[in-house]
Amino acid sequence: MRALTVAFILFASAASAQVAQQETVDGESAQVDGATAQRQSSLPEINLKGPTEVPPATLPEGTKPDADYIYGIFQRGWYLTALGLATPLAESGDAAAQTLLGVLHETGLGIQQDKTKAAEWYKLAATAGDPGAAMQLAQFYLLGTGVPKDKKKAADLFEIAANDGNPSALYNLALIYQEGEGRTYNEAKARELLEQAANRNDAEAQYALGLSFIEGIGGLTDPAKGAFWLGRAARRGHTSAQIYYGILRFQGKGVEPNEAEAADWFERAATAGNPVAMNRLARVYAYGRGRELDPVAAAKWHYIARSLGVSDLQLDGFVESLDEESRLEAHKKAEQFTATLIPQTEDQARHSP
Repeated sequence: MRALTVAFILFASAASAQVAQQETVDGESAQVDGATAQRQSSLPEINLKGPTEVPPATLPEGTKPDADYIYGIFQRGWYLTALGLATPLAESGDAAAQTLLGVLHETGLGIQQDKTKAAEWYKLAATAGDPGAAMQLAQFYLLGTGVPKDKKKAADLFEIAANDGNPSALYNLALIYQEGEGRTYNEAKARELLEQAANRNDAEAQYALGLSFIEGIGGLTDPAKGAFWLGRAARRGHTSAQIYYGILRFQGKGVEPNEAEAADWFERAATAGNPVAMNRLARVYAYGRGRELDPVAAAKWHYIARSLGVSDLQLDGFVESLDEESRLEAHKKAEQFTATLIPQTEDQARHSP
């Protein structure tokens, strides 16, 4: 039987720890802020377009639906049908069906949304040994959703999911050890858990682990390891890691210096909508470091970054020194880019270095 937890997709949520350090792009100091965040497991994949036109396959006469069959119905958007079939199975003690009822109550699909009832079903499933339910319930306790906030219980549940190899649970448990709430502060344990999650290709864990080596968290500084993990996270599309790794490439810290590659990473993050990356890319074009001098491109990215809250007095002066034609062209290009820019998600904004 396919476990319900197979389709639990992971995403970042609720910022919990801030780190900051001074870095430079062109010799001038620029503030670089980073954040690691508690990670939330998402719910199983949900068909938001509604049921498919083809109804679920009919079971042979006399055959009772199992959780795998019901889960397939759920995936196809037949929520009321899934609810009706999962309820008796869950009431009989099937952990996967209990988890699915938790999902339905949490999301309000096929039934009125009720986070408290969702927590009750997750508790039953977690007690029965479902690591996916444990992961979801851990988030409930971490955030106080449907249950009173309790980091100790959250940590216990994250540990159940972590023991099952869930990288998001490993990551969250690491942060709890770093914070010293719900678990006694233990930086060595936190790094061990982050390494386990990072080795499972979890980009957020790779980012956090990279920062810990760069910034010497816990007294252990290793720029080469920091650059390695930030590079891995950057290649997996982690925007903040792309900026940090670009800075390391620019400076040759923990990795061979390469200004052209640094500019490439800034550009990736900038075109994804990150204003800090836009600021750094503007400096690249303004001073010809990693890209050929391009005053219009520099002004364009500066205008966009500034409109998104990243100020830079030095670039203000640079742009003011341009002729009116160049400034008008930069404004036009900035407006064209902004018109197509997808607003940052909360996650992107939260994790901007």
